[in-house]
Amino acid sequence: MNALVSALSDRELLARLPEVRGLERRAIAEVIAHLAEVERRRLYLAEACSSMYTFCIERLGYSENEAHTRLQVARLCSQFPAAQEALESGAIHLTGLALLCPKVTEANVHELLEEARAKTRREIEALLARRFPRPDVLPSITPLQPTLLEQGNSGPGALPEQPAQSAEPTPPRARVEPLSASSFRVEFTASAELRQKLELAQNLLSHAVSSGDLSSLFERAIDELLAAELKRRMGAGKPRARRSLREGSRHVPVEVSRAVWERDSFQCTFVDEHGRRCSEKRFITLEHKQPFARGGPPTVDNLALLCKAHNTHRAREVFGDAHIAKKQAEDKTCSKVLSALTNLGFRSKHAKQAIARVRNEGVAPDVEPLLRAALAVLA
Repeated sequence: MNALVSALSDRELLARLPEVRGLERRAIAEVIAHLAEVERRRLYLAEACSSMYTFCIERLGYSENEAHTRLQVARLCSQFPAAQEALESGAIHLTGLALLCPKVTEANVHELLEEARAKTRREIEALLARRFPRPDVLPSITPLQPTLLEQGNSGPGALPEQPAQSAEPTPPRARVEPLSASSFRVEFTASAELRQKLELAQNLLSHAVSSGDLSSLFERAIDELLAAELKRRMGAGKPRARRSLREGSRHVPVEVSRAVWERDSFQCTFVDEHGRRCSEKRFITLEHKQPFARGGPPTVDNLALLCKAHNTHRAREVFGDAHIAKKQAEDKTCSKVLSALTNLGFRSKHAKQAIARVRNEGVAPDVEPLLRAALAVLA
């Protein structure tokens, strides 16, 4: 291709460039339309991806920023076809639509799109600043824990740049940056409470970690946290008497849980038709291959690790969309009731037990009757 372009005369090169630019614009608009439809059909799940964001990065090779921008615009175009038309015609570029995304509503979509036509990024930023003014930033110097940074042998890093399109302040994102093959720079913003806890930890562990090095303190803390969480999920690893399961119980014996977590390597086990496994390692749960509701036992062979997205995907395949929508509505109701009970001073554990009990007794999954019944149990 480079040889073909190099062979063009100056006049041919300049004449052909607008044509190629038009092809690029139409290709981007077509990509956005495809992304929106793939997300609408949830096809990324069958490709062993837990989200469209993961699909764009792992299957399509986009960078994180490219994936974020295209998904923003795809969702905007899916909701407002006029945005797709503006992109296809070249009236508004991809970056411009991404800037507009947080501010577009049913009420202002046509007016905003019209105002943004043929404008550069800076002009669209100015348009948004005029229509959605933000308060002035007061001159200030914000301390970023200088004492702790000095004690941890780390210099203060620059805060991540705030996105120009966001009207509300967003907290700085944590950063993990490789410095060498065996060392990383970890940077995040801590609360005043965390700072006090860190200083207390430095004082209490001054004999064990005399330098007060933050890296050593965090590693010790993470080791303790992981040990406690692994013990909760998989037991202490010591032989223990097996409990006989009650009929209809969802309880998974700890030795079964440990075997499944270790076998599945703490990762979602969904595999697509090409043999590609989902890479998700967050929001992972033990799930039944043969559903519990259909008699599936809590055994090592019948249990597997699934991420939240693929667990819901499997459930849709087995029970259908209507059933999943109903369960999600019920879960939302139970969450509201749980929040109300904890705000009244009940412990979360006891409130969850009360909600589960009254649900098993057949109380309707509506906020008022569920809350009244749960209160009666707790009181």
